[in-house]
Amino acid sequence: MKTSNLNIIGGLFAVVLVIISLSIFIVDETDQALVLQLGNPIGEPRGPGIHFKIPLIQEVRRFDRRVLSVDPEPEQVVISSSTIVQPEPKSEIIAEVVIEGAENIVMERPKIQNVSGEPIIVDSFARYKIVDPLQFLKTLGTVNIANQRLNNILNDATRAVLGKTSLKELLSDERTAVMSDIRARVNRKIQQDKLGIEIVDVRIVRADLTNELRTSTVRRMISELQERATETRAKGEERAKEIRALANRERTVILANADRDSSILRGNGDEESIKI
Repeated sequence: MKTSNLNIIGGLFAVVLVIISLSIFIVDETDQALVLQLGNPIGEPRGPGIHFKIPLIQEVRRFDRRVLSVDPEPEQVVISSSTIVQPEPKSEIIAEVVIEGAENIVMERPKIQNVSGEPIIVDSFARYKIVDPLQFLKTLGTVNIANQRLNNILNDATRAVLGKTSLKELLSDERTAVMSDIRARVNRKIQQDKLGIEIVDVRIVRADLTNELRTSTVRRMISELQERATETRAKGEERAKEIRALANRERTVILANADRDSSILRGNGDEESIKI
């Protein structure tokens, strides 16, 4: 009799332990949790610590409190009208005509004009946090769905902002303002759609010319360099002709003066010899 009572007590104790274990859940410091009852959220989001729930009726959904990342694939974006200016010093020599006694002719590096309405390859990424787990659960549900949604929103915002931004601005100190504008647009869209997340940072990692635009730009650079080189050589030849003509004129004058002086000296010598 005593043995059966002990077995019953032991069984009840085990059941109580199981119920307690199913009723207690621990939220890690990197997480936040929602308690769902039949699919509906109960109460406020739970922070780090020990919490309780009703076994078998309530379940726990955990969400990351840390900063999450979304990294869309690089895409083509059409930039605004721009003028690409080479960053090298303006006094760099393209072609130099070396002529003795003449100055070196210095030309500026060419500027590639009118690169406008052309697509560039833009690689960007964003960092975000789940600030409202309940709203996040209602609208998105999972991080994978959130990343897909943010990919679309980030791409749309990037296209809208870069459509008004020139490549020169994108590659200068104004790049920070461009990224801030993209982040503001993304956050406005997120707030409108009530996604329960917040964009912490947006960065443009890379902005490159497409292969077609790079090829056409290099061709324009080569063409303009050739034109400048031809112009420089023509100016050098013209300057060389001027120097040669001046040298020939001075040579003729010097020889004539020398002949005159020698004739005078010979005449004086002949006169002196006759006197002697």
